[in-house]
Amino acid sequence: MKKFFFILLILLLVGSYFIRIYKIDGTSMNYGLIEGDIVLTYRQLDAIHRGDMLVIKHPLDPEGRLYIKRCAALPGDIFFQKERSFYLQIEGNSVKTKQLALSHDLQAVSTQYGYFIKDPYLKYYGVVHNWRLQVPHELAQLPVTKIPKDHYLMLGDYRDNSSDSRFFGAVPRKWIYSKVIFIFKKPRNWMMLINIKEADDK
Repeated sequence: MKKFFFILLILLLVGSYFIRIYKIDGTSMNYGLIEGDIVLTYRQLDAIHRGDMLVIKHPLDPEGRLYIKRCAALPGDIFFQKERSFYLQIEGNSVKTKQLALSHDLQAVSTQYGYFIKDPYLKYYGVVHNWRLQVPHELAQLPVTKIPKDHYLMLGDYRDNSSDSRFFGAVPRKWIYSKVIFIFKKPRNWMMLINIKEADDK
């Protein structure tokens, strides 16, 4: 019996190291994640993919809190933003980007820097815009930028109210702590979603 409890204790300790649980507080991932949702995250990141929801260090938060954002671009990717739309070139490869867009029914846009996919995440994730909000320049327009080695572009799904890489740049790998692997969503109904706050009170 003692051996069983010892093994159980070891498993719990190991699990507590690899698994982290967080409660959502804030609006930047509306509406896929809303305040009160619980996420289960895993610390060992063998690979990071575009679209992953990741727990990251936020360099501009004076309290040093952790934030959850979506990985929008990997090292070597090129992006820019125009009129709130996000444009992505995979691995800086125009031909590969166009082929990917055609094979997945995504919109490829030709520019002087080659082909970019326009708003690639709208089709697969709950990326939200609120056109009634007046947004700062960083949330609407960004120049053509290449993601450096070992860095990742992190964006909130609620694109018009998120403090993310558009303000503090691509996140180094050492600032990424864990990946969301499961979401415990609190009950939702139509009226609750209508009445949810759409911007942080500031």
